Amino acid sequence: MHGENIILRIESLLNQLPKSEKKIAQYILENPKDIVRMTIHELADHANASSSAVTRFCHSIKVNSFSELKVSLSSLISQPEKKGFHDIEPNETIASIKNKIVSNSVQAIQETAHYLDEAVLDNIIETMRSADVIYVYGLGASWLVAEDITQKWLRLGKIVSANQDPHITATALAASSKNTVFFCISNSGETEEILELVDIAKAYGIKTIGLSRLGNNGLTKKVDMSLNHVRAPEAKFRSAATSSLFAQFLTVSIIFYAYVSKYYNENKNEIERSRESVLKFTKRNLDT
Repeated sequence: MHGENIILRIESLLNQLPKSEKKIAQYILENPKDIVRMTIHELADHANASSSAVTRFCHSIKVNSFSELKVSLSSLISQPEKKGFHDIEPNETIASIKNKIVSNSVQAIQETAHYLDEAVLDNIIETMRSADVIYVYGLGASWLVAEDITQKWLRLGKIVSANQDPHITATALAASSKNTVFFCISNSGETEEILELVDIAKAYGIKTIGLSRLGNNGLTKKVDMSLNHVRAPEAKFRSAATSSLFAQFLTVSIIFYAYVSKYYNENKNEIERSRESVLKFTKRNLDT
């Protein structure tokens, strides 16, 4: 994919890798320019690992081969601007802040799109289409994503329910039919309330979808269908969290538009009906 940032992908997965692969990742992050001229055996020697570990590392970061990894690194290094995540610093100019936030967000979005599994997306589309009710839940900034999911699928005529109170959500899940979907969002993938709600949903035979950052987190392990966005490096002023939020919105939008496209005729009618309803409501309020 044009513009992908392989360094960002490695940074995103670093703490989730097995020990041997982590050594390789750290060596690459510290010496990206040198890797381009190395053989797989030379990298293994420098990182104090085996050639097979290098191959496994490539698979872990969704790169087909060491040669492909070198091409991605070479492409990234040849770009004139400095790539990577940049946090906000004291007394920065607005121009600098604009450049940093845009750069961070674009990289997170590009890498997230690259990483999304099309088979998983298609499975989610089918699951949400056949569901009688979709329950959505997220805490903090993830609640904004939950609201976005709710608003989008309501436009398609689906029954969607989102409530910020986990106790109400738990009660609703326990009382629902089995033809129900629980779609939850957690940046860390370790939010206790969400993991507990997933357990409740699964106990009642409800299909579960989770959206969290890339890595081997608790939510990814628990849910039936897992979506992952790129994990931006932690930042003191949370500029990384902003980039993650953009990546979450992107993921939801990709599912939504793929859903609409696959079942275009039926969704076209629902969207037109919802638009007409909103226009009539707006007109009535303007007239009063």
